[in-house]
Amino acid sequence: MAAAARVRRAFFRLPLRLERVVGDRLWRTAARALGVEWIVLDTIGRRSGRIHTVVLDVVGHDVRRDIYYVQPADGRRSAWTHNVAAHAEISARLGARRMRVRVRDATGMEGAAIVLRFLRDHPWYARVIVFFVGYIDRIDRPDAELLRDLASTPVFALEVIAVCGD
Repeated sequence: MAAAARVRRAFFRLPLRLERVVGDRLWRTAARALGVEWIVLDTIGRRSGRIHTVVLDVVGHDVRRDIYYVQPADGRRSAWTHNVAAHAEISARLGARRMRVRVRDATGMEGAAIVLRFLRDHPWYARVIVFFVGYIDRIDRPDAELLRDLASTPVFALEVIAVCGD
């Protein structure tokens, strides 16, 4: 694996490592300091049937319908996207909230609108993510232009179907 790819992979795995090393409370504090939320998904391997854990930025949350929106860092090449295509109902946790979610593809105008709102609400963090992910070249463009470009970037909706432990 090339050095740049190793750095990129380490960057995307940092939230999960932080959670494991410093604990849940400090991990949530770090997320709040950055102004983002991280959600942990436990996907089921499409071939192995084993549990695989991934941490993703929450790019949107529809509180009324209880839907969280996420983007895969490696697009549709991300292993977790293949896993949820085979097993759409998975476990997730956001802080202390544990839930069962159904994952569906929200790519298109639904996902573009969510991601645009995230970019506008988190300009500093968005610039870092744009640099690493590369779905778009920059965020300092008109909304209509960004919406057009973001409509083709993968976005997934995590629809909460059950809250565990309440």
